[in-house]
Amino acid sequence: MPTSAPARTLSLCRPAQSAGASIALVALALLGGTAARAVLSPLQELLQSDLGFSDNQVSLLQGVATALPLAVVSMPLGRLVDRTNRTRLLITLVLLCAVGSALTALAHSFPVMFVARMMVGVAGFAALPAAVSLAADLSQPAKRSKVIALLGMGQVVGVGGAFFFAGSLLDRLPAALDAGAGLGTLASWRMVQLLFSGGMLALALMLLLLREPARQEVEHAEVKGLRAVLVELAEHRRVLVPLVVGMISVGMADSAANIWAVPVLTRSLHLQPADFGAWMGLLLTAAGFLGVIVGGVAGDLGQRFGGNSGLLGAAAVVAALATPMAFFPLMSSVWGFAALLGSLMLFGTSAGIIGTAAITVTIPNELRGISLSLVATFGNLIGLGVSPTLVTFVAQVAGYGADIRVPLAAVGLTASLISVAAYLVAMRAVRAAQPHST
Repeated sequence: MPTSAPARTLSLCRPAQSAGASIALVALALLGGTAARAVLSPLQELLQSDLGFSDNQVSLLQGVATALPLAVVSMPLGRLVDRTNRTRLLITLVLLCAVGSALTALAHSFPVMFVARMMVGVAGFAALPAAVSLAADLSQPAKRSKVIALLGMGQVVGVGGAFFFAGSLLDRLPAALDAGAGLGTLASWRMVQLLFSGGMLALALMLLLLREPARQEVEHAEVKGLRAVLVELAEHRRVLVPLVVGMISVGMADSAANIWAVPVLTRSLHLQPADFGAWMGLLLTAAGFLGVIVGGVAGDLGQRFGGNSGLLGAAAVVAALATPMAFFPLMSSVWGFAALLGSLMLFGTSAGIIGTAAITVTIPNELRGISLSLVATFGNLIGLGVSPTLVTFVAQVAGYGADIRVPLAAVGLTASLISVAAYLVAMRAVRAAQPHST
């Protein structure tokens, strides 16, 4: 049976603020890291024009640059989340994100830009396991879906805010910096990156207020070697493997949409970043807010009426609702494009929120960090490392060239269908195990 952390840990880790304030700080960290990573999307056409990068190079910057290094650090990171001070780890990752954003602004070659995006991407995604682990220990299991939803809110606002502020700043920032700091000769996309770097530095200072909470639901207090941890993790494989597949597939559809929505708008609907930056940011933010709310409420309802299997059933339902929305690139009007894209992000966010909550209630505390790191690793390798490049690959093989609308829809539709099936398999595995649980 799970046991709570020793009493002496409570005295050493007493937070200096309420649990709600601590969770808000953690959510803010995810917001900043997500925004720093996502801000390249509304800027990528400007970056391509300025530096002469191809679609394949941009897909590598947006995907592989994050996926490869995260695959290397994921296991050590998961161990750090499960065994060390998570607040210090979170601060370190935010500082790494700030440095990477500054390097992005100063890069003039593909190799340097690749390294910069590695730093930003790894820091942004690696923060998720630490943040979820912290938030889980700051909340009770019955309300964990809503707390995870709040973290998701931070990520959603980060993506939407990146689009909104990038679109708003592209025209205003050069004149302002030229008058106030003499930086007006820099390309506007570089100025935006510098601004985000400064914001991440400020966020790191704010996180110094965060204190490490006591760990809840610890099954085994002793420190184990990596082999023993992997053996114990394998005991949960019937649930964990399909759950990870479902979460990765949801992320795959959403990542492809996030990265290639802007080129569809510029190439097929003939809009420029200044034309769509503001409404795109508001659309993604609104869809994300609703998605987080739907995910939190649906997850809690599913768990209330069906236990942990009901939680995964709710994930399957919202993933199914996302499936037809993958046709958003084929819309001939901006309104149709926006409606389907917003709906895809809404239901995709909901499914991801519920899947993350499912990990916190089906996997013991001492295995959560490494479980979430596995999700982040394979999610990036496949969702970010494969899906953006897969779109361009399908476009080239099928003869679409720079017209990525059909390939983007095909990738999103396939990934969405896989996510529905995977969540259903995980639900059946949990249901089969429930009669034997205590």
